[in-house]
Amino acid sequence: MLSKNLINQFLFALIIILAIVCGWAVSEMFKGNDSELKNEIKLSFSATNHLGKKVTEQNYQDLSKVFFFGFTHCPDICPISANLMSNVIDELNRNNISTDNIRFFFVTVDPARDTPKQLQSFLESFSDKLIGLTGTHQELMPIWKDFFVHVEPAIDSEHQNHLNNAEHDSMNKIETDNYMVQHTAFYYIFDKNDNLTNILPFGSSIEQMKEVLQSL
Repeated sequence: MLSKNLINQFLFALIIILAIVCGWAVSEMFKGNDSELKNEIKLSFSATNHLGKKVTEQNYQDLSKVFFFGFTHCPDICPISANLMSNVIDELNRNNISTDNIRFFFVTVDPARDTPKQLQSFLESFSDKLIGLTGTHQELMPIWKDFFVHVEPAIDSEHQNHLNNAEHDSMNKIETDNYMVQHTAFYYIFDKNDNLTNILPFGSSIEQMKEVLQSL
């Protein structure tokens, strides 16, 4: 009988493979259907940042934006992605290119565990320029849907899927903290007018993101 640890390792590897394959597929689709996808994804949100303050897209007007969706208990994809955004910020600043007009967001797909305090603790390991967004399931689900982000906890079958009944948060607590969350892994890049300009997949390089941001 397979141990839970071995099963979790298999799930981790599978999620990474799916993120890379699906990410590149969607990125190529974006290139081929540029105007159509730009019209599909709208920038609108109401959430709580990692400092505990309620924010919306109106708080970041006239700024370019990069969004990544993840969770702090993620063992690999999300730390790698947060680190990439942090490195991009450092690289741009090293090249005397200001990042004052860009905001980098890490939006949780695991609000049950990702409180503002938890997000702050996670993000401060990478850069103080990263902004964490969390909230209730009711607040976050419209954002996930707007960005076409697939979110599904990879947990044992006896545990209820807490996303299926988001309106009953208090009755939907998962019984264990030992679970993964399958999620879409893209970087969504908007210009200062909130127009989606690019979708970069997980696995993109620092140079690729720098090039996109410098072209805004």
